[in-house]
Amino acid sequence: MADKIGWGLMGAGRIVERWIKGARQVPDLEIRAVASRTENTAAKTAQAHGITDVETYESLVQRPDIDVVYIAVPHPAHAQLAMLAMDNGKAVLVEKPATVNGSELQAVMECARRNQVFFMEAVWTRFFPLLDDIRELLGGDGIGDPRFIQSSFGFRVPDSALQDRILNPDLAGGSLLDVGVYNLHFFDMIFNEEPLHITGFCTVKSDDCCIEVDEQAAYLLQYSGGRIASAASAVRTDLRDTAIVYGTKGHLEIPVFWKPTIMYSHIGGQRRVHRRPVPARSESGSDEGFQYEVAHVNDCLRRGLKQSPIMSWERSRRIMSQCDTLRAQWKLHYPFEK
Repeated sequence: MADKIGWGLMGAGRIVERWIKGARQVPDLEIRAVASRTENTAAKTAQAHGITDVETYESLVQRPDIDVVYIAVPHPAHAQLAMLAMDNGKAVLVEKPATVNGSELQAVMECARRNQVFFMEAVWTRFFPLLDDIRELLGGDGIGDPRFIQSSFGFRVPDSALQDRILNPDLAGGSLLDVGVYNLHFFDMIFNEEPLHITGFCTVKSDDCCIEVDEQAAYLLQYSGGRIASAASAVRTDLRDTAIVYGTKGHLEIPVFWKPTIMYSHIGGQRRVHRRPVPARSESGSDEGFQYEVAHVNDCLRRGLKQSPIMSWERSRRIMSQCDTLRAQWKLHYPFEK
């Protein structure tokens, strides 16, 4: 593989703008083209970030100088674009949720297997260095055996933004797939197994705006050995974006757990602060930390891997299955689902 791994971008929205800032910190990466639903949108992103070429989705995946495609478009298009890229021999990093439901994810994984290409769901939380500190404090030398986890992630989309993608059922909007999955991935990072039981409640069309997505939700998961996790997600209610892991000897508190850079440990009556800040960028201050995930993908490609050992297909399947279970309980289906 060449000195620089060639990336192509599908999507030109806010998440791409943030992702580029982190990706540019990875030395063996070059963003070679960007594509979007409209050429004008892609051109604006290319100009803003010094990307040379603007392509269509179809022409982007046919370029021999692009090794891997990053997909950050509305949820319902994830599966289609991922398979388009992989059928053309490209590795794929697709934003969470990898797909809208389990049947789509199965088709995407079969496509990756058939084409013998790398595929990974972009759950950047799993790659922050603070996760190493968290793991070191699970067990006898830290908080003891983890027994209970609480987490929440939510914000209020204002009435002035009711047409936003995140509130649109045609685009798989709602709290579960957009921010609730971070809760589920965090639980999976700590307990590392399929839950035995999962149940929850959500609210839909609860005010005069009659928004037809899960505006807010709360859910419980039971794991082996009596361990339990409790979560909340929302797109019309501000919540504390904090996770707390309670063990037999103490607990960990992680503010903004979905991009974790600071943690408070409470063990034996002692409170300690653990910091892993994202390194500053010399030209314009700090960024959010997408470079950890991107560097991992580049490493996987150089090693010839088809799956990430950290964000495996099985982990994606587990989380998607939990989302499907909750939505089935809530009788929450998107208009495009059969």
